Amino acid sequence: MKTITYGLLTTSIALFSSLVWAQSEIFSETGEFSAMIDTQANQHIIPVEAGTTVEVIVISDDVDTTLTATLPDGQIITNDDYDDLNAGFIRIIQTSGDLEVFASPLSEGETGSYRVTLRTLPPAQIISIGESVAGRLSGTAQGKADHRYQLAGNAGERVVIDLKSYDFDAYLELQTEDGEILSDDDGGDQGSNSRLNYSFEQAGMVTITAAGLSSDDSGQYTLSVHALSNEIAASYEGRLEAGDPRGHDGTRFDRYEFEADAGETLTIELSSDAFDTVLYVSNPDGTNLVEQDDGPQGTDSMAVVTTVESGTHVIYVASFDDDIGRYELTIYR
Repeated sequence: MKTITYGLLTTSIALFSSLVWAQSEIFSETGEFSAMIDTQANQHIIPVEAGTTVEVIVISDDVDTTLTATLPDGQIITNDDYDDLNAGFIRIIQTSGDLEVFASPLSEGETGSYRVTLRTLPPAQIISIGESVAGRLSGTAQGKADHRYQLAGNAGERVVIDLKSYDFDAYLELQTEDGEILSDDDGGDQGSNSRLNYSFEQAGMVTITAAGLSSDDSGQYTLSVHALSNEIAASYEGRLEAGDPRGHDGTRFDRYEFEADAGETLTIELSSDAFDTVLYVSNPDGTNLVEQDDGPQGTDSMAVVTTVESGTHVIYVASFDDDIGRYELTIYR
């Protein structure tokens, strides 16, 4: 079993005044959390069919819930924060069979009633690389599931996904075909917008969810997907060593400079087989432009930056755990 724990393009705008589609609740079952954990009492078996998109939620007014679900194909999903204090997930079912859900309180010993629901969802809207769509969150509990988009890409394509809103704190999720979830809260500009970078290792489809940080958020948003250039401007191979200089916080680092004009969009990738990478980029005046720990996949780092002033920018290569070893640094523009 497997545990599931970018170039210039013409942008088209599609406006959806409302993204509320027909849904069907096909399962609802109540349960009770007692002081003694009873795996049978809190286990729920739900028949599902291949090709359907389902949303499962463990709802409780009494406790903060968590769930562990086993899909018919053997994938295991755990979650405790799908919708405020309710646990849940959305998946496209790959194999027909029984979906097993085990519900529990997040804090051991908490008691109270709960309800497990499953509803089928319509297919996600299609968004293409180079496209922007405008939508509106309604402020209902169903909003997170209603604003899903599918994005297709070819092997080697790299994209940046931006979710922007003046009305609410944007929250962005990306789900791969393997069920891996990537998310971002405030990685975009203006503090409350979201940004994710993704590299298609092979041709396929990912699902993007546009949401607010709070389940009752409402207002307009714009979701956009842009291709990132594969043209390498500079590439370095280096090694963090014990004698490297350290910053004011004690972090060991290597330093690289690059020239850029204001308004340039650059992709910076830092990878290493020896340590968990951390990437810092500073403006010509020394202020911080971006800090990036984990990139779209694994423990490597990837940052998409738009420079705000012309001049000499600085990249700092560091290790999350103060480890040493070899690394590769690549700048695309």
